[in-house]
Amino acid sequence: MAFKSIITLVLLALHMPAALSQAPQLEHPLPALTIEDRGEILLQGNDFTYDSWSSETSPNGVHVLQYLAATRTASKLFEPLTDGLQASFDRNDYHVTTIINLDAAMWGTTGFVVSEIEKNKRMHPDSTLVLDADGAGAKHWQLGEEGAGVIIMDTEGIVRYFTRSALSEAELANVLDLVRDQIESCTSVC
Repeated sequence: MAFKSIITLVLLALHMPAALSQAPQLEHPLPALTIEDRGEILLQGNDFTYDSWSSETSPNGVHVLQYLAATRTASKLFEPLTDGLQASFDRNDYHVTTIINLDAAMWGTTGFVVSEIEKNKRMHPDSTLVLDADGAGAKHWQLGEEGAGVIIMDTEGIVRYFTRSALSEAELANVLDLVRDQIESCTSVC
């Protein structure tokens, strides 16, 4: 009898991380995530520091969150979206948070990846850049094999759009329209 209980506990323990993780769902708040290992890059003077980051402290306004593996190919995955946002909207109307999964970096490239992200932080000090050392976000939000995703949230932190893959031209146009609608609703209510 005791042996069956031990087996049951072991099986439950193995499935617990999957039970605690959940993919973002439309019309629901983003499942909470805290990244403490590395975390958000903060630029203080000429020096960088890191602080834990939580999805629960998202900025006010329309929030675009992109999660990417620390690879060259992944860095280009959502570039049409970020380029479209920059071309279509005032930078003060939305906020982009980029989380980089360092666990997905090729062996020996983590230092190079961190250096490139720090350069980006210097060029865009107002953006939120987060280093996820062990891939917690990819697991928690069930981002699949590619470990990538874009999540668009309204001013209340409710998920309005979610995808794990690159956007087609039609999807990109729809997403930009969605962001425009969210910005307009924010300016009339916020």
